[in-house]
Amino acid sequence: MAYFYGTWCRLTKDKVYHIRLLRLAPGAYHDPSLGDLVEVSLAEVRGTYIALSYLFIDDKQLMIGANLNAALRQLRSETSATTAWVDAVCINQHDNVERNFQVRLMAEIYESVAMVFSWLGEATGDSATGIEVLNFLAGDCPFDNTSPWNCMPAQELILGLEDILQRTYFQRIWIVQEAAPGRRVRLQVGGLSVEWDAAKDARRFLARIKLLEVSPAWQAGWHLGSVDFRPLRELLEQAVAARARKGGAGTDGPQTVALLDVVHALHMQSTDPRDKIFGLMGLAQPGEVAGFVPDYSGTWEWTYQRLFHHVSRTVMQNPEETWNEDPYRKGEDNWVV
Repeated sequence: MAYFYGTWCRLTKDKVYHIRLLRLAPGAYHDPSLGDLVEVSLAEVRGTYIALSYLFIDDKQLMIGANLNAALRQLRSETSATTAWVDAVCINQHDNVERNFQVRLMAEIYESVAMVFSWLGEATGDSATGIEVLNFLAGDCPFDNTSPWNCMPAQELILGLEDILQRTYFQRIWIVQEAAPGRRVRLQVGGLSVEWDAAKDARRFLARIKLLEVSPAWQAGWHLGSVDFRPLRELLEQAVAARARKGGAGTDGPQTVALLDVVHALHMQSTDPRDKIFGLMGLAQPGEVAGFVPDYSGTWEWTYQRLFHHVSRTVMQNPEETWNEDPYRKGEDNWVV
């Protein structure tokens, strides 16, 4: 355990947008955790602090449980102080009046952070594989024969992804309010992490997960389809929706995402695998599928490649993405995606 000694001083009553922040003293991972609470104006600290959650409170002494203690040790810097907002520390949980008002501010508190640090717990022997796959999906490398699912044993992939995606963090109701509005989000597992920028990366990350789940290579893999990306998808969907509500999404992107959503949601319900795409295009508006027309002369793998490149140019807004159609490859079934 680690302790922050002190008491909660009442927040200034006439300062309705005041909050407390936890200032963590610098230190190496195994150094004692030291810090103090300061009262600040939310308007004056926007974009300067990191949001965190989870811990146990013991009376007026701030006792950090083992799980949060590990998170704070990963979060703090070895060379400079770190400023963080931690709900169970920065809100006096024994003062219902304060608690009621501060909870109403939480959406704004999380929208004002420099980063949301989502602590999933300590790493296991399978965590590195799961984080490697998620970092690949969060990036912009093409799906090809160097993709992790084409280079690793299927069982290793399954165990690694399930190690991350089945953690209790994703079962918390507060996750939507905490991580979705953040400008930047880092999922941390021990010393491993995957990080994305809400404005630049969330839509691409979400689209690449959905493209992977409907890809021939993933569906053909040994039980790879059993991996449930839903917890992470739902988090990213909320992040994309939050940006759209704030006017952060482009006008063309959401329309094409709707097409991908339809394909993704119903991809298991077709006899001809090409109809996983073509059979659902009628549900989308013409503008959503502009430049993407049915063509049954190619294989399912070739059709998926067309969808992948269409989404790369639209949802992921990668205009430099080009695809030179090779008619001689339409009949091949061994495309690696």
